[in-house]
Amino acid sequence: MYVITPLHLAVITQHEGLVEGLLRAGADPASLDRHGRTALHLCCEYGRADCLSAVLSHPSSLSCVDAMTFEGLSPLHIAVQGGHQDLLRMLLDAGADINIKDIKSGQSPLMYAVERNNVDIVQFLIESGSDVNGQSNSGNTALHGACGRGQVDTVWLLLKKGADPGIKNNHNDTPVMVAKNKKIADVLRGKSSKLSRSQDQPLAVPSSHSSSLLASGSLSPHQSPTFHL
Repeated sequence: MYVITPLHLAVITQHEGLVEGLLRAGADPASLDRHGRTALHLCCEYGRADCLSAVLSHPSSLSCVDAMTFEGLSPLHIAVQGGHQDLLRMLLDAGADINIKDIKSGQSPLMYAVERNNVDIVQFLIESGSDVNGQSNSGNTALHGACGRGQVDTVWLLLKKGADPGIKNNHNDTPVMVAKNKKIADVLRGKSSKLSRSQDQPLAVPSSHSSSLLASGSLSPHQSPTFHL
């Protein structure tokens, strides 16, 4: 039988001192509530950085840093869903698998960041070692996801970080084939003037201002937008 424990309650109510005391007294950080969540999952779900630090400082918690809920989510997945970059850093420092896949769809934390359209988290995960070309159970990469959602900034960032536009999913589709936005298709095919730069010049991410101009039609595909790295 899975029940909420005093340790779970201490995390939810953000009493890090109580979290530390319970762990010293023998509380099991791997105990599950009725949703299959450990104290680590709850720290990430409620954004409790102090509590997460307290739990991770207990040696026995390291064995469940990649534990899955009954919905198939690891603490990293949940931290990404909440946009908690500080918690992600703590989990990774504790040895969490940055490329861990959820149980249901086989999506990595990077793919969840793309789903949330959180460019900052996408960049953080890639720079922390995430596999930019990893594939889900359906064969989709993070680039497939960004293209299918029309996320211009994320597409540029992924390409800059080494995403392969030639990878096919289980339906034999490349990212350009799932792109719903013509501007993204142009970027991937190299037709946009945004790609007319010398070969040795690093790929830049378009500014949000330029992206909004492109989206609104105020800036034509033949004009050169402003970029920032």
